Amino acid sequence: MAAPTTAYTGTAKALHWIIALFVLVMLIFGWTLGDLPEQERIDTLVIHSSLGVSVLVLMTARLLWRLTHPAPALPGDLPRWQVIISKAVHHSLYLFLFLQPLWGIGQSLFAGFPVSPFGLGPLQIEENETLFGIFHTAHAINAMILIGLLLLHIPAALYHHFIRRDAVLKRMLPFAKV
Repeated sequence: MAAPTTAYTGTAKALHWIIALFVLVMLIFGWTLGDLPEQERIDTLVIHSSLGVSVLVLMTARLLWRLTHPAPALPGDLPRWQVIISKAVHHSLYLFLFLQPLWGIGQSLFAGFPVSPFGLGPLQIEENETLFGIFHTAHAINAMILIGLLLLHIPAALYHHFIRRDAVLKRMLPFAKV
């Protein structure tokens, strides 16, 4: 029987931090889009949508990797309620990180202007204000949910590192030894 893992694999760490960076940039871009002049907004949407498609691909890779490479166990002395919340937040992050680019793609399909991720051609079927509105609202609500989940996830990691002084954060840091 193999010994339990104490840290995430290099691949899992790389996927985690790349996705985290992309999501942070997209949340900032998404938050400021409404304030930009039209051409700058469209140019920013190209970057935003390219990162969104990248997150969808990277999250697919991350899920497949995770299914074949289990996460290290949580500390054995962690209270049951914290284990439950940890698993709920992690599963929710996976779900909403998959949904966010799908809502964005749906929004783009029915927008009144073409959005071309990576400059490969527009993601557009035809303009439909009702469907655009549904996808736009879902995309905005999903972003708020993601922010809420991140406001649980990040402080929890810091709690483990600075208060509990366990290895939960270290096992995901790129160059930390556990």
